[in-house]
Amino acid sequence: MENLDNVRLYIKSLDNTVDLLQESLEPILKKSLDELIAGVPSDNHIDKIKIYNNYAYTLISLMFSYLKSVGVNTEGHPIMDELTRIKTYMKRLKDLETGAKGQEDKDKQDAEKAKEFLQNALGTRANGGGAAASDGMKGPAISSVNFKGTHTRFELEANEQKGKPGKVTKPKKKKKSKD
Repeated sequence: MENLDNVRLYIKSLDNTVDLLQESLEPILKKSLDELIAGVPSDNHIDKIKIYNNYAYTLISLMFSYLKSVGVNTEGHPIMDELTRIKTYMKRLKDLETGAKGQEDKDKQDAEKAKEFLQNALGTRANGGGAAASDGMKGPAISSVNFKGTHTRFELEANEQKGKPGKVTKPKKKKKSKD
């Protein structure tokens, strides 16, 4: 008697679930597949692929559910090959979508890196000029002090003779004394 009550609860639950499924599938079942595809702009191929994949997955999973409810062993059944095929198509679509978004992000990052590299190499900032170099490198490489007319005069040692300016003289040798 207890098992009969459990079976009745399961049947009632299944009936409610089937009613919800019918309500969910009603928008798809009202139109043919061609009408669903015609409602999508011709240049939007990704949405068309989504419709095809969802339509096929819905049909195959309904068939799978029916076979399971009838008691058919679905492990070796061809329905599993179809489910696997459709899941593969859905995965390829997902990879295509994430790949396109990922490529856009990668392109933005590459552009930022290139811009930063050029700014560092050329010594410019993105905010309107000025050197991006460190404080020690903001001035010229050779100081303007080097271009002034100042000269340093070196003093000669005590044992060297002073000659005329501009003339090079050799120091005189000292005579050796005989001790």
